[in-house]
Amino acid sequence: MQRPQTVVFTDLDGTFLDHETYQPGPALEALEELLAVGVAVYFCSAKTRVEQQAIANEFRVDVGFVVENGAAIYATAGAATVFGMPYAQVREALHNAAAACGAAVRGYGDMDVAEVMEHTGLDERRAQYARQREFTESFVIESGEPYELSQAMGELGLRLQRGSRFWTAQGEHDKGMAVRHVTTQLGPNAESFGLGDFDNDLEMLTAVDTPMLVQQHDGTWRDLHVEDMVRLSGIGPVGWCSGAELVLRRHNAR
Repeated sequence: MQRPQTVVFTDLDGTFLDHETYQPGPALEALEELLAVGVAVYFCSAKTRVEQQAIANEFRVDVGFVVENGAAIYATAGAATVFGMPYAQVREALHNAAAACGAAVRGYGDMDVAEVMEHTGLDERRAQYARQREFTESFVIESGEPYELSQAMGELGLRLQRGSRFWTAQGEHDKGMAVRHVTTQLGPNAESFGLGDFDNDLEMLTAVDTPMLVQQHDGTWRDLHVEDMVRLSGIGPVGWCSGAELVLRRHNAR
């Protein structure tokens, strides 16, 4: 009888990757250990497909991708499932919503590579990848109230998500929707784990069997209310290693 699948969904910035350096540090070895025993791993973040593929290539890991806050799923075999709206449509609706409520927003599509680098601390190559958006727009609010902007966006079919550095405009999808789709495909006996650090991980953490929260870069845990949440000691990748140890114990016991 085939062993039931274990699957891990992980946020990237501030979780698997350090908030400042964008490096996984000790979490890379922990990820490799998970993959070596047959655990399926999906990057699950606001990052684009190009960004996530570049990270996987850099560290030579075979993982799936849930991109742009659940807008699309790319399995390791390359098959794609898309939930998101086209990027141009999202940008147009965002700017129309901002105009309707008197807000001013500036998205990646309004910035050149140098400005993205300034906002994120990314190098030029990674900043270029971040601008290759397909389904969502990351942006800063230069003036106006987020609540009023969110209301105006909702009237145009958009959702407003808060990330650790940016706001995101997206269609009616989230990380949790993508996570549930993947786990359903794996069958009823699959066991799912999620690792995150911030507000936009809430839906992902709610959708898995075992939600885990690493400490933020300031040493605190984000105040997320998820049933049976495991709060891991350790900032970002250090906490991620503790989560991986828990996954390995559960997986090996199955």
